[in-house]
Amino acid sequence: MNVKEFKLSNRLSACAQEITPKAKIADIGTDHAYIPVWLALKGKISHALACDIRNGPLQNAKKNIEHFNLNEIIETRLSDGLKNISETEADEIIIAGMGGNMIANILEMCSWKNKCQKKFILQPMKYENKLRKYLASNGYEIKSEKAVICSGKIYSVMVVIFTGTPYEVSDLQEYTGKITENIDKACEAYIRKQIKNVENLLKGAEAEKNLNEKIKYEALSNQLREILKTRM
Repeated sequence: MNVKEFKLSNRLSACAQEITPKAKIADIGTDHAYIPVWLALKGKISHALACDIRNGPLQNAKKNIEHFNLNEIIETRLSDGLKNISETEADEIIIAGMGGNMIANILEMCSWKNKCQKKFILQPMKYENKLRKYLASNGYEIKSEKAVICSGKIYSVMVVIFTGTPYEVSDLQEYTGKITENIDKACEAYIRKQIKNVENLLKGAEAEKNLNEKIKYEALSNQLREILKTRM
């Protein structure tokens, strides 16, 4: 593969586009190091740590890095989340391609998360509602968020900064975040996805005869449908 042929998926591209020019980055769960390689080829970063918890993905990453002669810009590192990364090694951190619960756990286990402001680009594959709730409870502000369609599936990409000030999120905010600030086809698809998720939870609550949960998910479903009706 040559430089012109190297492209990112819509999902990974949405993450890469949030990086500040010339930043030092860390890509957690890097797999093939697609994001660092693309950013380096475009001259958009000064240095990157391509990190993974397993040796296998790191070997794939090294092959791509060597193929494009990017060894001076991109360094691979075996790391469980952010455990083997110091606070001075990266300005901006990408955590993409894993569940919201796992992303929350990576943030929770980071020893220096409360000491400095870092820009986090987070892309959960599922359970983004749980991630938003964790972020709010632990003082991470979602600065921006967008929906992206990739291979027929719909995802969210969040830009997050640690402020140290916890805040409350409503049930609706837990399921939409700041997605609805950008009204487009991807946003509409995301809302429809969340309606489906909520209505599945509603069916479960009805089956278990859990009245409180039933009321919660009925109200949430109606709110999501109202967004489609009035804003899409």
